[in-house]
Amino acid sequence: MDPIPQASYNHRLTMKEEDYLEAIFNVSLVKGYAKSRDVAEELNVGPSSVGEMFAKLDKKGLVVYRKYEGVTLTEPGKIIAGQVKFRHDILVDFLEIVGVPEPFASKDACFMEHELSTVTIQKIREFVAAKKQK
Repeated sequence: MDPIPQASYNHRLTMKEEDYLEAIFNVSLVKGYAKSRDVAEELNVGPSSVGEMFAKLDKKGLVVYRKYEGVTLTEPGKIIAGQVKFRHDILVDFLEIVGVPEPFASKDACFMEHELSTVTIQKIREFVAAKKQK
């Protein structure tokens, strides 16, 4: 089993910042880029909040933000966003295996993905992999 992706970013990010990076990542997978309205829709927030967060993430070197054009992830931003998405997907799979309906599993995974240790995520990953093999 491949190791869990790890980010080497030296600053602690807030849950909200990680959620934005994940949303940018998800939109970018489909479109190749992310615009404010796409991210606002993904996160169910207002466009002005998105612009403020884009500027904040740009200052941290996690995105390249061009007002009115959108945003792209930098390499550190891609690594962190990929890690958050990976954790989210594993947790959704786990929660669904134990019987949590999808809408709740996805919402709950959004909270859990930020706080669980790498060790815990690895054990959940192993459990999910074992259940999927059966």
